[in-house]
Amino acid sequence: MKLSAIAARIDVSLPLGAENREIFAIVSPQNADERHITFVSRKEYRATAEASRCAAVIVRKGESIPGKIALETDDPYVAYAKVAQLFEDTSSPWGAGIDISAIIDPSARVAASTVIGPLTVVGADVTIGAECMIGAACVIESGTTIGERCRIDSGAIIRRHSVIGNRVIIQSGAVIGSEGFGNARENNRYLRIPCFGTVVVEDDVEIGAGTTIDRGSFDSTIIRRGSKLDNLIHIAHNVIIGYDTAIAAQTGIAGSTTVGDRVIIAGQVGCTGHIEIGDDAFIAAKAGVSKSVNPGAKITGYPARDLIAMRRIEACQAQLPDLLKEIKRLRRELEELKGNFKDCKLVK
Repeated sequence: MKLSAIAARIDVSLPLGAENREIFAIVSPQNADERHITFVSRKEYRATAEASRCAAVIVRKGESIPGKIALETDDPYVAYAKVAQLFEDTSSPWGAGIDISAIIDPSARVAASTVIGPLTVVGADVTIGAECMIGAACVIESGTTIGERCRIDSGAIIRRHSVIGNRVIIQSGAVIGSEGFGNARENNRYLRIPCFGTVVVEDDVEIGAGTTIDRGSFDSTIIRRGSKLDNLIHIAHNVIIGYDTAIAAQTGIAGSTTVGDRVIIAGQVGCTGHIEIGDDAFIAAKAGVSKSVNPGAKITGYPARDLIAMRRIEACQAQLPDLLKEIKRLRRELEELKGNFKDCKLVK
C-alpha cells in the first residue's frame, strides 16, 4: 500500500517525495523495518520509535522522529486504529457462497453476496443481508434478522427472533438471545419463568467471544448503536445498553438495568438489577454497583462509591499499619501519664 493512501485515510500531509513509498504492514516499533509504519501515542514509547527501523511513524502534531517519515495527527491512537483497519484481512476463510455442509432452511432469505461456513445451521424465516460473513458451526435460529456486512464468527449462537443490525461483529462462542435467569419460589422450590422477549443489537455493535445476552421477559434486551462489549460479559434480560458504551471483560449486568450513552465500564464490574447508570459515567474495575449512578459520575470499590473518595480511602488503608503502631505508642504514653498522675499529691 502506498503511503499516500495511508495519509489520506487519516487526513494528513506527507513530505514531498514520500507519497509513493510502499508500506506493507503496521507493526510495533521494536519489530518494524523499512517496509513498515508504526505509531507513538505516549512519550515513553518515543525512544523505542527512534531506535526502530520503520519507514514511517504516526505522531502527535508538532512532533517528529529523526530519520522517519512523520505523519502528524491530533490523536495518534485514533489514527493507528484507522490505519490498522487498512491492513486487516477481512477475506472469508471459507471462500464464496454457502458451504455444501451448511443447513439452510428453504424459507430463509440469504443475500447472494453472503458467505456461510461449514456446518452452520440457519433456521426458518431467517433473513441475512448482503456481504455478511458467517463462520463455521454457527446456529441462527428461526425468525432472526441480520443486517448487512455483519461478521458472525465460528461457533456463535443467535437464538430465535433476535434482531441484528448492520456491520455488527459477534465473536466465537457468543450467545445472543439466551433465556434469562427468571424463577419464582414456591415451598422452597424454584419455578422457571419463560422469557417471551428478544434481543435487539443495533448497527456497529461489537460483541466479544463468550459473551451472553439474554432475551427480555416480555420486551427486548437492547444494545444500542456503536457499543462495544468485550469477551465473557453477561447482559441479563431487559437490560438496555446505550449508544457508544464500552464494557470490559467479565462484567455482569443484572436484569432491567439501564446503562446510558458513552459509559465506560471496566473489567469484572458487577451491577445489580433495576438501576440506572447515567450518560458518560465511568465505573472502575471490580466495582460492585448496587444503586443508580448519576450522569458523569466516576465510581469504584465494593460497594461502589465516588472514585476520588475511594482513592483517598485506599491511600489511608495503606497507612493503617503505621497508624496502628502510632496508636499503640500513644496508649503507652497515656498509661505512663496516668501512672505519674496517681503519684502526684494534691496541694491545698
